[in-house]
Amino acid sequence: MAQRPARLVIIDDHRMFADGFVALNDASARPYDIHVYDAPEVFLKALANGLSPDLFILDLVMKQMNGLALLSALRQQGSKAPVLMLSGMADAPPLAEMRALGANGFLHKSAGQDDLLDAIETLQAGGTLFDLEASEDAEGLASDFQAPVLAARQQQVLALIGQGATNRDISETLGISENTVKSHLRALYETLGANTRTGAVRKAQQLGLI
Repeated sequence: MAQRPARLVIIDDHRMFADGFVALNDASARPYDIHVYDAPEVFLKALANGLSPDLFILDLVMKQMNGLALLSALRQQGSKAPVLMLSGMADAPPLAEMRALGANGFLHKSAGQDDLLDAIETLQAGGTLFDLEASEDAEGLASDFQAPVLAARQQQVLALIGQGATNRDISETLGISENTVKSHLRALYETLGANTRTGAVRKAQQLGLI
């Protein structure tokens, strides 16, 4: 009886990467059963309904929810499958936070196709893999910043202020009162160690949260 292919779940709101990986998989001698989610909230519902893949691939920076928050939610729901984090960001990624939340590996999206496939095999075999060059670049950042894990609603508010939205804009977009928006902003300022919207956005960008 033929062994079933390993089931991989990709959560990435940039479909170009996910579609490219699916095409790569189709042409690969190491094919996987791939399921793609471009909305973290939809993925979390599927996970709650019994989705149980062999490996997760999470994008670090997404609009609805950053990858660290999604990783935290995934582990809180009890999943023990290995997680490979990906990012295309130029700044050093928060590797220490990834490890603390239960990630098993990190790879930059500029890595080659074979590097990605090898990383998946390494994690499937029980190993870990964190991009060495990124690790070296991250050392200086880690001493100054610790990336927090934001609640889903806080992440949505953060993403909107990063786009220049006003409190009223955020209120209408999320269907919450402006007072609730202000409460989320105060919590964000405290969490990020910022006093202004601009400062919060700048710190969030440095930490890879948006």
